[in-house]
Amino acid sequence: MNKSLWRGDEQIVSRKTISANKSFDVAIVGGGFSGLWSAYHLKQIQPSLNIAIFEKDYVGFGASGRNGGWASAEYPTSSARLIKEHGLAVYQNLRKSLIESIDEIGQIAKSNNWQIEYAKGGSLVFATNNAQLSRISQDLDNEHNFLNTVEAKQLLNVQNIKGGLFTPHCAALNPFKLTSALARYLDDKGVEIFENSKVDQISDKKVVVNGFDIDCEISIRATEAFTARKWMKNQQIPIYSLMVATEPLTSDQLIQVRNMQRATFQEACHLITYAQITGDNRLAIGGRGVRYKLFSRLSERSEVDNRMHSALERRALRWFPQLEGIKFQYRWGGPVALTRRWQSYLNFDQTSGRAAIGGYVGDGVTLSF
Repeated sequence: MNKSLWRGDEQIVSRKTISANKSFDVAIVGGGFSGLWSAYHLKQIQPSLNIAIFEKDYVGFGASGRNGGWASAEYPTSSARLIKEHGLAVYQNLRKSLIESIDEIGQIAKSNNWQIEYAKGGSLVFATNNAQLSRISQDLDNEHNFLNTVEAKQLLNVQNIKGGLFTPHCAALNPFKLTSALARYLDDKGVEIFENSKVDQISDKKVVVNGFDIDCEISIRATEAFTARKWMKNQQIPIYSLMVATEPLTSDQLIQVRNMQRATFQEACHLITYAQITGDNRLAIGGRGVRYKLFSRLSERSEVDNRMHSALERRALRWFPQLEGIKFQYRWGGPVALTRRWQSYLNFDQTSGRAAIGGYVGDGVTLSF
């Protein structure tokens, strides 16, 4: 089973497939957040642009439709490293942009009546032992507040919680609903979205899709973990992140768990975890731990790693023993892109008209905006 909670039982009605040679001002490769938001912002800047998006499967098929649903201000690389490599001013501009992006996503959704289960409740990193508490205590800054045992437990009733770091800069949402709503908005704005349309070649001012030549002034490659090796060689690798979700919690169970503000949360353990209480009152928890595939191969089997899914279910009940007996209704997963420098990228060559964006290491809900 690789059935995402975010998509649920929604049936995919495929958009048109490319069937002839065409010409566009901008050709975007990939129908996830990076490609969709690129089209959105370009249309805001220049509404007359003739834009096409080419998606190999369907909009939201990849990580954009399967992720943990965190719109956060986190960045995969440490603040100290960013300041050392890029300078304080660049770092401060990045922090400001990431923080503002969380609110902007919510405002855009609200103004367009997109039902994406958006809730800006902040985010908690909690400790359940002294070693974890010591680690998170070193991460205090002007964006994070330390919560003692009582304060942390008032927010989230995790067993043996000893404290936590809380930031207001995070929102929980349904990522598949966001991709779907954004794609429908772009449909209405005249952006042509082609599904089941695989881009085989990207060259200067031209892409080849399903064997058809597409001329363009600018191409944007936004394929994240599904990027072909011929385009990035060994500069990026896919890593797998898996999730599980329970049946809806009862009113009594929600009271026992607390977190009525829907703050996202994770344990300060060495294994990366992430969780939220969803808009329909389920506990959704994700984590990493699937073995790396030699030569950075993509593997659908890695998306349904029963060992890892079972470990996530056990961890959820270890956090919340008060949910003993609850049913887990969803198991799913997929790859995210990890660059060798642990930093995302945005490249554009004006001469060739070729651009590329990605490498979010799992933080793409906000970084792609």
